[in-house]
Amino acid sequence: MNTADGAAVPGGNMEASPTSALIENRNGGTNNNVDPETQENRNGNGKVLQRLETVPDIKRDTSGITTQYIAAGIVNLGAFAAGVCIAWSSAALQSMTVSSTEMQMDREAFVGNNQTEIHPRLALTTTEASWVASLLCLGAVWGAVPTGLISENFGRKKTLLYLALPLLVSWILVASSPNVYGLYVGRFVGGVAVGAFSVGIPPYIEDIAEKHMLPTLANFYHVHISCGVLFGYVISGLVINTSWLCALCASVPVAYFVAFIFLPESPAYLMSQGKYIEAKAALRYFRGIDNDVNSEIKALKEHVLNYGKNRVTFKELFTTRTTVKALIVSFGLMIFQQVSGIYPVLFYAEKIFKTFSVSSMLPGASIILGFCLVSSTYFSTMLLKKVRRRVLLLLSFMLMAFSLGSLGIYYHLKASNLSANSTWVPLLTLCTFVSVYAAGVGPIPWLMLREIFPPNVTRRATAITAGFHWFLAFGVTKLYQNLVDLVHPGWALWHFAVTSLIGAIFVYFFVPETKDKTLLDIQNEFDGIHKGKKHIHVIELESISES
Repeated sequence: MNTADGAAVPGGNMEASPTSALIENRNGGTNNNVDPETQENRNGNGKVLQRLETVPDIKRDTSGITTQYIAAGIVNLGAFAAGVCIAWSSAALQSMTVSSTEMQMDREAFVGNNQTEIHPRLALTTTEASWVASLLCLGAVWGAVPTGLISENFGRKKTLLYLALPLLVSWILVASSPNVYGLYVGRFVGGVAVGAFSVGIPPYIEDIAEKHMLPTLANFYHVHISCGVLFGYVISGLVINTSWLCALCASVPVAYFVAFIFLPESPAYLMSQGKYIEAKAALRYFRGIDNDVNSEIKALKEHVLNYGKNRVTFKELFTTRTTVKALIVSFGLMIFQQVSGIYPVLFYAEKIFKTFSVSSMLPGASIILGFCLVSSTYFSTMLLKKVRRRVLLLLSFMLMAFSLGSLGIYYHLKASNLSANSTWVPLLTLCTFVSVYAAGVGPIPWLMLREIFPPNVTRRATAITAGFHWFLAFGVTKLYQNLVDLVHPGWALWHFAVTSLIGAIFVYFFVPETKDKTLLDIQNEFDGIHKGKKHIHVIELESISES
C-alpha cells in the first residue's frame, strides 16, 4: 500500500463498504453523528457512488496488483494509439510522395494510373510529405502544455477519455480528405491528442499505482507507444487501401474509449474535489478487497491539502534556483534526445530503407525495426532497476552515435562504389540505434522528471518539458527532408551521430545521478552544498557577488 506521495501503508482486513454504512445510517443505526462525507452522499452523490461500486473487480483481485496492471494497460492504449500515428507516415508517405517531374503531370492522370497506392487520390511532393509527417508533432505541442491544467479541473479520467474523439476525427480526415490540406488538419488534430496523452497518462498511473509498482507501471507508456509503432508498421505493410488502413488505425482509439470508460476516476482527483466517499471507493478498487485503505486515504487527504497550499505557477518555475537548474537538465536531455534523429528514423523508416536498397530485398525491414524498438523498451524496465541513470544515458548516446556514424560511412562507401549493396549493414545499424535509444535516452529523461523536481512542481514542469519535447520533434522531423536534400543522407546521418556524442558530453558534465537518491540529495547537489566532494557533472550557476 502507498500514499499519494509514496509513503508505505501496511495492509489490513477488508472494511465495510461506504454504501453499507450509508444504508445503516438511513435505517436508524447507532451512528448518530453523520460525518460530512455521508452527508455529501445524501445530498446527491449516491448515484455516482453506486455507479462507481458497480465497476467489477477484476476476478475479485484480492491484492490489487492484477487490477493495477490491467488498468495501466487500458489507459496506455492511448499511448498505443499515439504510436500508430507515428508509424503511419512511414509507409503511407513513401507511397504518396512523387518526384517534381511527376508532379508536373496531370494529377488526375497520375491517380488513374496508381489505384493501388495507399492513398490513391493524393500525390505529394517531398515538401508536402514532410509537413504531413511533422504536423503531428506540432499539434502535440498544443496538446501537451494545457493538459495538466485541464485534467486538474476537469478530471484525469474525463480528460484522457475524451482524447479518443480528436484521434477518431483525425483518422476520418486522413481517410476522406480530397486534398493535402485535409491531411494537414487531420495530422494536426491527431497530434493534439498524442501530446495530451504524453502529459495526461503519467499522473493517472501515479495516482493509482502503489509505490513498489510505480516504476514498472510508469514504463508502460513507453512500451505501449513502441507497440503502437510496431502495429502501425505491420498494418501499413499488409493493408493497401487507405480506407481500410485508416479504419484499422481508428479502431484503436475506439477500443481505448470502450475499455477506459469502465475504470474509476483518479482517487487523488476525487479527493481534491472534496468527494471523500468516491475517492475511497476508487482507491479500494485499485487496492483489492483484502487491503484496508483507511490509512492511505487519510494520507491522500493530507497530501492533497499540502499540494493545494504549495502549488506553483508556471512563472514560479523560472524563479527558483533549484527548479531552474532542473529545467536546464531536463531541457538539455530533451534537446539531445530529439536532435539525435529518432523521430526522422521512425517517421521515414521505409524511405530510409529504400535509400539503402533494403526494402526491395527485405520488405519487412520496418517491422523488424519496430520489433527491436518494442523488445528494448520492454527490457529497459529491468535495466532501469539495476543500472544507474548516468551509465545508461552515456552508453545509449555513444552507441547511437556509433550506429549512425557507421551507417553514414557505409552510405558514402556505397555512393563511391567502394562497397557492394548489403541488407544487413543498414538494418543492423538502425536496429541498434532504436534499441539503445529505447533502453536509455528514450525513457530516462521522462523518468527523471519525477526525480529532480519537487512533487508540487513536477506536473507543471512535465507540461513545459513535454511541450518543448514535441516542438523539437516537429523541427527535426520537418527539417530532416531539407537536410537530406541539402547534404545527402550520409551527411545527415553524421550530423545526428555528432549530436549524440555531444549529448554524451552533456550527460557527463551536467546530469546528476538520481537512482537511489532522495529529492533532498539531488537538490543539495544542484545547490552545491556538498563542497567536500566535487561533482563535476552537476550544473553550477555562478552567483553574482554583490559589492
